[in-house]
Amino acid sequence: MTKRENALTALQGKKPESVPCFYSACQIIPPASALESPPMGSGAGYDGYGVHQTPTESAGGMYTPTPGIPPVLELEKIEDWKKIVHFPDYSQVDFKTISEQERAFFHLDKNNFVQDLFCPNGIFERLHFLMGFENAMIAIMEEPEIVSDIVGAIADKKIEFIYKAAEYYKPDYFTYLDDYAHINGLFISKDTFREIFKPHYQRIVNACKETEMTFKTHCCGKMETLLDDFLDMGVTALDPVQCCNNIPEMKKKTLGKAGIMGGLDVQNVVDITASSEEDIRREVRRCIDEYAPDGGYMIYGASLHMYNPAAYAPGQPLGIVIDECEKYGHNYYLSR
Repeated sequence: MTKRENALTALQGKKPESVPCFYSACQIIPPASALESPPMGSGAGYDGYGVHQTPTESAGGMYTPTPGIPPVLELEKIEDWKKIVHFPDYSQVDFKTISEQERAFFHLDKNNFVQDLFCPNGIFERLHFLMGFENAMIAIMEEPEIVSDIVGAIADKKIEFIYKAAEYYKPDYFTYLDDYAHINGLFISKDTFREIFKPHYQRIVNACKETEMTFKTHCCGKMETLLDDFLDMGVTALDPVQCCNNIPEMKKKTLGKAGIMGGLDVQNVVDITASSEEDIRREVRRCIDEYAPDGGYMIYGASLHMYNPAAYAPGQPLGIVIDECEKYGHNYYLSR
């Protein structure tokens, strides 16, 4: 198998020839054309929904709503959301030019690397980006029908972008980022997820299935209680599946059906300045020993270093992860 074929096999929930590492086998496409944030590296600004966002150092430069700027939709005016909330106008976006620029800038190579298009701010995240987190949670409790309507309109826009992405980017994976959990559990109950968000989430998955892209869900935190729902919706790959989840138990349900990408403890090891090279190598070996048996696994963590090219050099955090994965994971399946 080529490195690309090996990675795709693992992401399909099957046993590859060696344990793949996301950082060396895949390429991220963060599409500016989605208008989910200002362009990476451009500084603070407004996204396509009118939310002012600022790069956040603690999130590795990812964009989050700018503190101190009022939300687009206030809780007291939620009934008037159709008059207040504006959505990106994709008819005004030059998808062809932007996608070509991104293809050149990121040196995208589909012959040798898995192409992974990241689309941030899913229906739950976009809701609290528009309202502020606390107000969004209150709205979910007090106005579930209105929230469902808002979420449905956001899902419509996601679906519109999916068809654009399939036409202009043609990635292997459409990675839909929507975090429903923190380190100890879900932000909302499983029943609330099923009642308000899952029907619209399902429509997004279905739309992606109509294209040549494969849908991958990104959900940070302890999200294992939603695994059955994700599999029920037809999700066939998951990331970053952080180590706060019981990944070996999750694999009993995903093996042969869906690939798990994750497990690497970036918060306590890889992204910590005090961690030695051996600390990082030990963490890679732990992940492989605990999560790789029988396949269906790719080592990964949503590291703060992901968008820093220098971090991939030998002796640097992600360079160490890549090297140890290649050394320890190369012949891992030969005797298994």
